[in-house]
Amino acid sequence: MAVAAAGVHAREYETIYILRPDVPRESQERIAQRMTDAVGREGGTLTSIENWGRRQLAYAVRKAKRGVYVYLKYVGGGAAVSEVERNLRMLDDVLKYQTIQVRDDVDAGTVQVNADDLKFEAVDLPGEDEIEETIERQLGFEGGSERSSRDESQGDEEEEFENPLVEGGEDE
Repeated sequence: MAVAAAGVHAREYETIYILRPDVPRESQERIAQRMTDAVGREGGTLTSIENWGRRQLAYAVRKAKRGVYVYLKYVGGGAAVSEVERNLRMLDDVLKYQTIQVRDDVDAGTVQVNADDLKFEAVDLPGEDEIEETIERQLGFEGGSERSSRDESQGDEEEEFENPLVEGGEDE
């Protein structure tokens, strides 16, 4: 059995994890540093980390409709993936995560890492103007100016309806 002299062969992975939308900057940075350490502990190399910001989720996860998306790209073995996912499972601020294998045979010695790709920029807490969109608001049951003005104009003109089940009147 021949051993490759060029370097250690590994796999390239991408992991995306979603944080609760109200996670403070410090926690986001601490989680990103924890992921960097987890990849390094298992002999992997983190090549990129990006914060994609606060986005709408396709469906509610643990009662959250929005989340902070973070993207990791790294080179390593299966142990690096196991360690990253184990750490993500233990954190309460992580709503969901998914890892995929991008390439199967990567020479770990020739991987180029750009220092700018490893700078993590956290997202600020949601402001007062970022109101959580509820299903009631989407359907127009609350908070809409159109609805309140329409209700006021209809309130003045009450119509009297005749009950078709009552025959003749109320004299009976």
